[in-house]
Parts: sequence; structure tokens; C-alpha cells
Amino acid sequence: MKGITPVIAVILLLLITVAMVGFAFVWFGRVTEQAQNATEQELQNTIRQAQRVSIDSYGVNQATIRAIGGQNVPVSSISVTLNGTAVNCGWSGTIASGSFQTCNLAGGCTPSTVLKVTAPGNSDEVTC
Repeated sequence: MKGITPVIAVILLLLITVAMVGFAFVWFGRVTEQAQNATEQELQNTIRQAQRVSIDSYGVNQATIRAIGGQNVPVSSISVTLNGTAVNCGWSGTIASGSFQTCNLAGGCTPSTVLKVTAPGNSDEVTC
């Protein structure tokens, strides 16, 4: 009976070691996953903040919208409104950083009308 006790002790030590390694593996995996998700979220926030636009010029029939941030701005994320009513500019693709697009307002920018352009990083408005 003396030979069984050391074998059981070794098996128990091995089981404890395997359990601790498994626990550590799962714990570190979750920690790194959470850190990765937080980093990805911050990166997306930074990119959105760099997608900025401004109203470059405007008239009765059209407005020129310029991308002023450090990132290209997808036109699907830009909203143009006149007194709170959405205007369909008919754009597609993106506005490259530093370049502009013209939006046809069809005579909508009359005196005292508020023209507002909103992008993920900011908004700009003028009174016609």
C-alpha cells in the first residue's frame, strides 16, 4: 500500500497544474479580447471624429461641401438639411479629404433658411 500514495499524489498535482493552466489560458484570452475590442472601438471613434465637413460656399440653388478632416468622408454618412428637411444631393462614394462635392438645393436656400450639413465628426450650418 505504500506505493499507491505517491502515485495518487503525482496524479493530483498534475490535475491541479492542468486546471491552473486552463484557467490562466481562459482568463488571459478574455483579457486580451476585451483590450482588443476597446482598442478597435477607440480607433473607430478617432476615424469618425476625423471625418469632418464644412459648407464651403452656398447660393440659392447649390451648396459646396468640403471634407476638412484627415479622413475621407463617405457621402452616405453626410446629412444635408434645409430648415430640418433632408435634401437629397444624389452623391455616391466618398469625399476625399480636402476636396468637395456640390449639392443641388433646387432654389431652397432662400433668405433666413438654415442650411445644415452633418458628418460623423461635426456639423456646420449657415443661414442663407
